[in-house]
Amino acid sequence: MNATYKKILIIGSTILVVITLFILAATYVFRVESPVIDSVRKTLHLPAIIVDGVWISVAELEENTMSIKQFYENQDFSTMGIRIDFTTEDGKKRLLIRERKMLNKLIEDIAVEKIAEEWGITLSDEAVKAAMNRPMEQMGTREHVETKLKHLYGWSLDDFGDKVVRGQLLREKVSAKFEKENAVTDDMRTKVEKVQKELNDGRVFADVAMKYSEGQTAVDGGVMGWFREEQLQDEIGKNISQMNIGDISDVLETPLGLHIVRVNDISEEESGKLVHISQIIIKKKTFASFLSDRIIQMKVSEFLPTYEWETHTGLFVFSDQNMNDFEEKMRQEAMDTQKEMLKNNNI
Repeated sequence: MNATYKKILIIGSTILVVITLFILAATYVFRVESPVIDSVRKTLHLPAIIVDGVWISVAELEENTMSIKQFYENQDFSTMGIRIDFTTEDGKKRLLIRERKMLNKLIEDIAVEKIAEEWGITLSDEAVKAAMNRPMEQMGTREHVETKLKHLYGWSLDDFGDKVVRGQLLREKVSAKFEKENAVTDDMRTKVEKVQKELNDGRVFADVAMKYSEGQTAVDGGVMGWFREEQLQDEIGKNISQMNIGDISDVLETPLGLHIVRVNDISEEESGKLVHISQIIIKKKTFASFLSDRIIQMKVSEFLPTYEWETHTGLFVFSDQNMNDFEEKMRQEAMDTQKEMLKNNNI
């Protein structure tokens, strides 16, 4: 090997290393948006995360993030007092928050697929197409739906089927099997019978709730607050509509468990009837908690320095504490805004 050839080989290798480092830095550190970089990412299928051997590529992640961005930019939120501008520093942070949530949703979808495979649950293409036809019957022509999807998300109908419909249907089938095999237990029924006896004996509902309820509102005597009937679980909403102030329901079963509900107040508003309720709930194992436990057991590797995987919660959080603080601030502001809206509407 002559000196010239060695020199060319060294220079070529150096250039290749520099290009590789540049692509990796542009992909993982700086998140550069460029047609050339995007093309290389897709070709190399660079991973953003790997979940139990399943790859989610950086290209796929950013494609989904751009769909979220497009959706918010093409909606009119002015009536809600919301202004969406992802070009500002705050806007970029808000987009990252939505990306983080989307990442956690992708993890959920993978977990559901794994469970479905283990349980022998399958989903045919015909079932997905049939599910996609229903909204088209409601919304109009196929062309209208395609135009709407393209405008809001940049998706085709096939994209919609793959990204949304298939996952929803599979989750419904897995959840249905779980619910069937995790019915209400004898211990739960024994406990709710004790609740009914104490209520029938005249004990104050709030005191019984603090003693027995397994919900977060137990410390407040089971007070849930104001709701429209349609905001409640179907079984609860149907019964509430027939109840008067001070009435206490029979035992109601929902996917969450066994409920006994009290109507504290009723308000007739222009927008419809509102009910102020308290509840005592005896919880059963929910599909959501089962899925969360399953996700915690999964092996997750992350390659984007923006996020880190919390093994004890089974969730992605921001590696930068400032971003976590910003998200908490946004959450608190949203809660304050909601409270103010309820106050202004005398709810």
